[in-house]
Amino acid sequence: MTAKAILAGPEALNALENLAARAERELLICLPGLAPTTPLLTERLTSLGLDTWADLLALLSRRGLDLRILVADTDPLLAPDRHRAVWTRATGFADVLQGEAQLICAAHGQIAGGLRAWPLRRRLRAAMAALRAMDAAQLTPVQRALLATGVAPRPADIRQSFALADGHRALIGGADLGRDTHAATALTIEDKDFCGALRAHFADTWAQACASNAPSLAASLAAHATPIACPTRPQSRDDLRLLRTLSQPQGGATPRPMVDDIEVALIRLLSSAQDRVMIRTAAFCHDALAQALVQAAASPALKVALHLPTDTTGTWDDAHAAAVGAASLRQLQTAFGPRLSLSADPEAAQSATVCLIDDVTLLGSATLTRRACRWNSEAMGMVRDAALTQSLLPLFNTPDLATLDVPDTPVARTLWPADLF
Repeated sequence: MTAKAILAGPEALNALENLAARAERELLICLPGLAPTTPLLTERLTSLGLDTWADLLALLSRRGLDLRILVADTDPLLAPDRHRAVWTRATGFADVLQGEAQLICAAHGQIAGGLRAWPLRRRLRAAMAALRAMDAAQLTPVQRALLATGVAPRPADIRQSFALADGHRALIGGADLGRDTHAATALTIEDKDFCGALRAHFADTWAQACASNAPSLAASLAAHATPIACPTRPQSRDDLRLLRTLSQPQGGATPRPMVDDIEVALIRLLSSAQDRVMIRTAAFCHDALAQALVQAAASPALKVALHLPTDTTGTWDDAHAAAVGAASLRQLQTAFGPRLSLSADPEAAQSATVCLIDDVTLLGSATLTRRACRWNSEAMGMVRDAALTQSLLPLFNTPDLATLDVPDTPVARTLWPADLF
């Protein structure tokens, strides 16, 4: 078993390039941050005349290995700019793929129905009016379909971020993995059990994307998408375990949770923490996780450090989500007093979630929200290794960060389903 932390963007891109270039039989990619125009950094690849990831994937597709790319789409109505950017990336990849390479651009299949909250209904109507006013040539196939079918809000996301080669080498991180950025946090993992479980998870999310058979969701100009053969489903071990969230689309406002490994593991680890809890994440808005930490406050030696962005973004109601998150943080302030430090970390908004709980490390895509822990498609690695935990401590040794202010904003009564945050 080999698990190594990566703390810098260029190092993460180099690791990702090497992972892809060394693939011999199969390469599975689900990287929301990767674009066809992302430049290559590895001299061995650039010396071959390859400049971008589009060039690299074109070369790999010509070699004939089993190449699957799942491009995670976003809500085309409530996040139109990000949605169009996703389709630009997907089309850029599909244009260069050759042979039997397969690509799907798909959102999570849940379409929310029966929403009664007036603020969201008003926002949806305004977004629909803005969509109708746009030039049809600027719309994606999904947006053009919306004009015919009507409002179809999508409450869940595909946020997992990883690449997997030949079933035994993986790189797993957050939204910035694959971007040309100076900072990106990830884990490189070489382990057949972990990677076998991760491959099965990719097969599950790929199958769900294939099942979203509306023509507007199949973006590929590459080969027709087919299921991934997965005759065995290895189980990862306790010292190196895959944690995932997966839900099944169903009628109504919310999907049906199928796998909630992340929430279960975090509640167990946080409630029994003894020495340290250090977390960097894009959002902490989960009452059960906050309660687990409050329970652990009985341990007098326990200290907690949270690195969070200053603003809550990406929810259906950012103001309400921020109030819910602030209520959780005030609970922690009451329970821990001076043993709690809150830092405003601008890189937390896009980086992988990192949780150091005593000598256990969790790193991956899931933010600490009920939406991420119950509805989204998410993947995290959990490693029991004191040396790995020590190697990630520099993320939290940043004295230049400002203290995060927690507003004393009451949580208003609302008709929102709490899991939307």
